[in-house]
Amino acid sequence: MWPVVSRDLPPAASGVGGSNHAALTARVDTAPGGVPKSPLGEPACGPGHIVRASVVIPTYNRSAKLARLLACLRDQPAHILAEVLVCDDGSPDETTAVARSFAAQLPLVYLHQPDLGFRAGQARNLGLGRATGDVIVFIDDDLVVPPGFLEAHVAAHAATRADRPSIALGFRHRTFEHLVGTPRWQDVIAGEPDDRCQVLGAGGERLGADPAPWFYGYSCNLSASRLPPGFHFDEAFVGWGMEDLDFSYRLMRLGASFTVAAGGRALHLEDPAPRDPFRCEVRELPPSYDSYVRNAVYFLDKHAGDPVVERLIRQDLRWYLRDPASGRWIKNGYENDVEAVLAECRRERQLAPRPAAHLVEGE
Repeated sequence: MWPVVSRDLPPAASGVGGSNHAALTARVDTAPGGVPKSPLGEPACGPGHIVRASVVIPTYNRSAKLARLLACLRDQPAHILAEVLVCDDGSPDETTAVARSFAAQLPLVYLHQPDLGFRAGQARNLGLGRATGDVIVFIDDDLVVPPGFLEAHVAAHAATRADRPSIALGFRHRTFEHLVGTPRWQDVIAGEPDDRCQVLGAGGERLGADPAPWFYGYSCNLSASRLPPGFHFDEAFVGWGMEDLDFSYRLMRLGASFTVAAGGRALHLEDPAPRDPFRCEVRELPPSYDSYVRNAVYFLDKHAGDPVVERLIRQDLRWYLRDPASGRWIKNGYENDVEAVLAECRRERQLAPRPAAHLVEGE
């Protein structure tokens, strides 16, 4: 049981990266006399310092699954858990009540932004703005984690260079089964592994030879350490897709080390209606590619001149075309005109400009 002191914090004046989060609310639960927390980007490394992790959970309208994840986090070592930041993207369900019901069991921070559509990157920025841990662990609300999950992420960063940022990839497995309680390691690896397990190897042994490590930075299970002050997700990405790869790409350009938290795997509890369009494909459900295609073109233009980015993104965009009947982006099973996709998305962006991207010095 966590001994708790609760206090309300005022909303941040300008949010992360200059965005206005006037509706931000916070509840902070801390243990009295707890271990002093290191400022983000400047982890203490003196004798006896305990490296601590902040867990950032973007969530929307999945209060029951959020409760499952929070229950799992109770089984993580308390001495390395700086705080759990629940970042609510405007949920209309019981998310607020569920999050605050764990206030006596976890060092909980509840943050809220209004529902203006799918804004997972912006929600994560709420957590980044409040996180105090040496390692920031991002995990989605529909995952559950086994004992040792946080320790594996912390250990992965400890093995990287101390003079630069670092990113640790956490693999994800999927299941349709209803599990009770915190999953065991055996339960996690019994699920369907994601594509990175095969591409990079079970322990990530092929990651170092890959020219695009950022391409595997899925924010469903990802951690970062030694971030530059103010570093955040680009809020110009709107809707599903690409904001996490952009986060990882920008860190790579800053010299970040990439590694795999081999023991930091998580189990994804499959949703009846996935938000991921590529998961919809696998399950033969109707996908929506609109925001993904727009975000992919924005990413390509943002990082123009990088031949690896050009190759990977153009290679993917060739499968899409605009459906004249619905006006939506679809796949027709054939290779299409990439230049037409780029021209159409750029025209749309001129008509409806995105929020300005705010980068930190050095990017």
